[in-house]
Amino acid sequence: MDPDFGPRLRQLRKAKKLTLQEIADQIGCTKAYVWALERRPGQRPTADRVQAIAKVLGVTMAELMGEPAPPPITGAMNASEGADSAVISAYIALPPEKKQLFQDLLQVVQRSTPGENP
Repeated sequence: MDPDFGPRLRQLRKAKKLTLQEIADQIGCTKAYVWALERRPGQRPTADRVQAIAKVLGVTMAELMGEPAPPPITGAMNASEGADSAVISAYIALPPEKKQLFQDLLQVVQRSTPGENP
């Protein structure tokens, strides 16, 4: 875990003027847990917890984790790239159980061959 995760979490929380308890209530944990994430090095929250915290704070998981932003897309997108981008954006917004269904469907499609029913 990035050693700056805790201080970054605290900075983002304070910027949103949220208390430890408000974050805890919104992500379904205790105030002590959020405090530990902010103050104790070496904490390892689950991906689901990080995602929930990022959502409450209005940032991406990458921003919360301190990962560099992806490079900007340059040039015009063709229609296919735009459609792909829309599918990816829709997928990202899905809840975990819907993402699993999508992944299962993708595996079926990838295994099938033209003219064969999956």
